[in-house]
Amino acid sequence: MDGAGDRISLAAGAVVYIKKDGVNLIPNDDETLWFSSDNPAGQYNFEVLTTSGKLYVAILDWVPTP
Repeated sequence: MDGAGDRISLAAGAVVYIKKDGVNLIPNDDETLWFSSDNPAGQYNFEVLTTSGKLYVAILDWVPTP
């Protein structure tokens, strides 16, 4: 969601790119980002550039649940 609370589609065709810690992810038909619970605890930096030219940056402080 953006700062106004509007949902941002992350589906292929709606984004130019999605990056996690500087590494390109491959968009698919999902409008949301799936984050595996197998990822180790820590901070993850996400960057999304939409086809409308808007750049979004988010930091996820991930704490896996046992």
